[in-house]
Amino acid sequence: MYSKLLALGLIIAMVIFASCGGPKERKKMSELDTPEYHYNQGKKYLERNDLKIASNEFNLAKSLKNDFAPAYEGLALVDIENNKLEDAEKKIKKALSMDSDWIPANVAKGRWYTAKGEYEDAVDELEDAVDDVNDSDSKMDKKSVKMDAFYYLGVAYKEWGKYIDAQTTFQKILVIDNTNVKASKAIKELAEYQAAVAGQSPELKKIARQKQISRSDVAVLFVTELPLDKIFRKTTVKEQIKFSAPGQKTMGKRDDPSKAADETVAADVPANHWAVSFINEALQRGIIEKFPDGNYHPEENVNRAEFARLIEHFMVKAWDDRSLETKFFGQVSPYSDVLNTAPIFNSIMVVTSRNIIPGFDNGTFKPLSPVTGTESLNIIRNLKAQF
Repeated sequence: MYSKLLALGLIIAMVIFASCGGPKERKKMSELDTPEYHYNQGKKYLERNDLKIASNEFNLAKSLKNDFAPAYEGLALVDIENNKLEDAEKKIKKALSMDSDWIPANVAKGRWYTAKGEYEDAVDELEDAVDDVNDSDSKMDKKSVKMDAFYYLGVAYKEWGKYIDAQTTFQKILVIDNTNVKASKAIKELAEYQAAVAGQSPELKKIARQKQISRSDVAVLFVTELPLDKIFRKTTVKEQIKFSAPGQKTMGKRDDPSKAADETVAADVPANHWAVSFINEALQRGIIEKFPDGNYHPEENVNRAEFARLIEHFMVKAWDDRSLETKFFGQVSPYSDVLNTAPIFNSIMVVTSRNIIPGFDNGTFKPLSPVTGTESLNIIRNLKAQF
């Protein structure tokens, strides 16, 4: 009798524990406060690369329904974008354990393989997703999911170096929807990527895949990819002065040729920084500027306007021609998003008039957009052609 009561007590305890265990689902606050609405909103912000809002929306979806597979798929994608690949793997597995028919989780798994550089596995996973989407019983926009699978299959082929397969795959999206802007853009970017990586080292091919580059990356590219000795071969000792922004005490101070290679010349670039020698060389040659506070801000990402300014400064230095800094003053701006009174207007005109950093077909320059790795390599190539 005692053993039966003990067994019954254990069963009751397990039931109570199961009902209380795990995160408690919240009550919806509106008829529109649903897991599906939050998931779709999260995917929208994920496309805009606003990872914070996307993550919040996926978590809101999960808080309404603990076993909502799409929420975990969405959070996995955020982890992939943040390069948290172990966390992403766990969430993908969780999504598929909750709904093995949720094909977007398979697409996420393909993206995860691509992020790891395991392209053959990525292609297999994404091809299976394309084949399986029509047979899935899960509620989804199957047309959109198939196009999504094709898109990331094309990305996997592109990063694998199989450019014909990548182009063919992107074109399959246009067969489904001939107005798909994302696919058209992908085909154009594929051509730019091929041009950027042609003949490049493995390291620069990895740079080409980056969504944005830092000021450290710029210093390395300027020092290693531009023939500085050839460009500055006629530069006299008098011209070899350290550039300092107006207002700095070191303005016009000559470089000390005995300065050790590992000694930093920017206050926020320590001697053990990975790019210290490149940054030092760029600053000492005067081809890149510091900020007025004496800092270089090596980890800050570079946008298109700042890159234009950096290149204008390089050209002024290389050609010893300060008239470039005012050449386009008073002219009408050809770009709807750049006023001719903007401080960066002249720099933008210098680089666009020489096709070093081209504008966009829609009449914009997108000055605040980040410079991608692919763009940076093509820009450096275009700049090199000027000398």
